[in-house]
Amino acid sequence: MHMKKILIVVLLLFAGCFINCYAAEIHKTDYSDNSNWLSKPAKIQYPADVFYIYPTVCTTEDKSNLCLTDNLQMRETAKNVFKLQAEAFDTVANLYAPFYTQYNFRAFEYSNYEKIQRDTINNVQGLSDIYGALDYYFANLNQGRPFILVSHSQGSAIMLVVLSDYMKKHPEYYRNMVAAYVIGYPVTKEYLKNSPHLKFAKKSDDTGVVISYDVQSPDKSGINVLQAKNQLVINPINWTRGQRRVKAEKNLGSLDEKTLKVIPTGIADAKVNKKLGVIICSTVDTEKYEIKLPKLFGNGSFHGQDFQFYFLNLRENAKMRIDKFLNR
Repeated sequence: MHMKKILIVVLLLFAGCFINCYAAEIHKTDYSDNSNWLSKPAKIQYPADVFYIYPTVCTTEDKSNLCLTDNLQMRETAKNVFKLQAEAFDTVANLYAPFYTQYNFRAFEYSNYEKIQRDTINNVQGLSDIYGALDYYFANLNQGRPFILVSHSQGSAIMLVVLSDYMKKHPEYYRNMVAAYVIGYPVTKEYLKNSPHLKFAKKSDDTGVVISYDVQSPDKSGINVLQAKNQLVINPINWTRGQRRVKAEKNLGSLDEKTLKVIPTGIADAKVNKKLGVIICSTVDTEKYEIKLPKLFGNGSFHGQDFQFYFLNLRENAKMRIDKFLNR
């Protein structure tokens, strides 16, 4: 009996040491330092903000499969992706975006949605970065303005944790959330059931809602590591969940990622496929626009064009929701 007590004490001490040592390894990123922000406006121009979490842009050969916040390759690529995604909102909101620790592309090869969710939770440094950035943003930068959350792919995996955990713990912030555009990652019925404070969008101007979609061709084939059961989707042209195809002529404008110019009357149509929980686009050249990452997305995925195809639709919809929120 005496030996049993000693063993328990030793195990408790070991566990405590492990937790403290592990916590000590988490670096607290200083978000009062402007260099740790991908975007932080010098002047407030709009009555609402956007807080953006960028997708996987880390491609270095680090053995840990992680890019830390000071990784130069990640920072430079994030700047380029910011122009393709977050700047859809630059005429309607003040744009904030922190640098954060994220996984390399290779970490997800031949993976699946469930594993990616677990890996996201295990990225304690990345979550610490985002939570730290949010803490600093709300305490020092937001000044009580309504805000929109925007993310894509790996950024959206983290955003789901922000919505289900951080926002639940901070209702004083959450009540000012206009909407969360959680794009390029599954938002499932099960996720919403486990987070009853959240609700998925039903129409073009509802507020306090989660919005999600991912785009693929009608003949998509092969693996898709971001496919999940019971995932919800909304049409990014008419912002409804109905399955009627919306023609490209109704698209307000797509972004050409090479010239960074908007093509008036967008190139992409959109049709909700409720069974798969995705948007089907049939009006573009699949070979030209599919994402060239077959170990992640197989063939026929337009994952890399989720923002560009519906660039002006995102801008106009954000403005609509902000106006509705401000005038409620």
